[in-house]
Amino acid sequence: MNGQQKPQTLFPCLRSRMGDWWYYITIMTFEEVNIWVKKVDHIHERKELKTWIQRELRPKRLEEIADYLRSQKQHFFNSIVAGIYRGEPDWYPIQVGKNLAMPMLGLPEGSQDAFGFLFLSGAEEIFALDGQHRVEGIRLALAQKPSLSKDQQSVIFVAHQETEKGRERTRRLFSTLNKYARPVSKGELVALSEDDAFAIVTRKIIDEYQYLNIGFVPLTKTANIPSNDAKCITTVLGLYDLIQRISLKPGSRDKRKLEIGPADKGRVQEIYNLTCRFWDLLRKSVKQIKEVSDSHPNEQLAARYRRADGGHLLFRPVGMKAFAQATRTLVDRGMTFQNAVALLSQTNLDLNSCPWSGVLWNSVAKRMINKNGRLAHNLFLYMIGQSCEPDSYDLLSEYQRALDNPDADLQKIRRIR
Repeated sequence: MNGQQKPQTLFPCLRSRMGDWWYYITIMTFEEVNIWVKKVDHIHERKELKTWIQRELRPKRLEEIADYLRSQKQHFFNSIVAGIYRGEPDWYPIQVGKNLAMPMLGLPEGSQDAFGFLFLSGAEEIFALDGQHRVEGIRLALAQKPSLSKDQQSVIFVAHQETEKGRERTRRLFSTLNKYARPVSKGELVALSEDDAFAIVTRKIIDEYQYLNIGFVPLTKTANIPSNDAKCITTVLGLYDLIQRISLKPGSRDKRKLEIGPADKGRVQEIYNLTCRFWDLLRKSVKQIKEVSDSHPNEQLAARYRRADGGHLLFRPVGMKAFAQATRTLVDRGMTFQNAVALLSQTNLDLNSCPWSGVLWNSVAKRMINKNGRLAHNLFLYMIGQSCEPDSYDLLSEYQRALDNPDADLQKIRRIR
């Protein structure tokens, strides 16, 4: 009972049916969620299984939800699905008839019995089948900011029976909700989020920076560029990742705050200006980037530099990301952005040659290798005479591992300093 007495309560709701489940759609205040909804540990009899389910709650996620509720005025959640058992829940339908003011407007079939109140005596036990993190996040947010208590959350109740068959039925519903509920993809978040500063800057770059319109930066499911694409320079997710790396020191505590918001307009503009500066310098130092970004996407000039034999490293998101990360490292070490980009652009950027063949490019399968981003970052630093990041990074061992060659030698890599 979460340490609080649950009073008898009438909840206004709609009753409906899907398959063989009757369910009730209602609203509860955050305070009522805190009082009524327990952790989901009653659908398993065995103690170890209850513990396993409870361990699925991630403390970091709960903190993020609580922080979102406290700091974002426009907070909103989708419905929590809750199981209800014990006690004496009763459904009191409200009969709805014709509206005398609109006699020609008939009620849809089945709607007459859809409206009513759900009565809970106070003895019921309610647990979240879907939305456990939201429930616990609400609880945490209330402890930190009691003024949230009157906020309202939509809740869908389903009946649960305290029998072996009932527990089996509810376990199936629990697993179904988690199996078929598709989380919002990273691409959808970048396209829609008004809280993630990096997502906002990504869209702002595409909309306002004249050399990177949507034709050069398509929205794809992953950061990878489709194999048949001859137009784009990078992808929306590739640009999003680049913006994160160019605008923050590695391990910065600001990263998570900038992702979950609420977005600060001044910080968004700062990141946007920095990203534009990076692309301006890239266009100045890398003629291939300038050539393609000066053209129209329909000219398909990107195909010249993204070929079956590898092509130019900066026309692949993983390569661009490593280049951007190396740029950020040099800036953090005191170098100007202009000098950092100019210096790195003098390194070997041909994917089908040393050191990139076997690290970022599979010359046999004719495809990119995406798992060696950290190694690529440090190879850039090595080629310009800089120490690794961090200093303890074993560049030789990682290079030999990537090539699967214990005799691979760093001395064969051309350095410009």
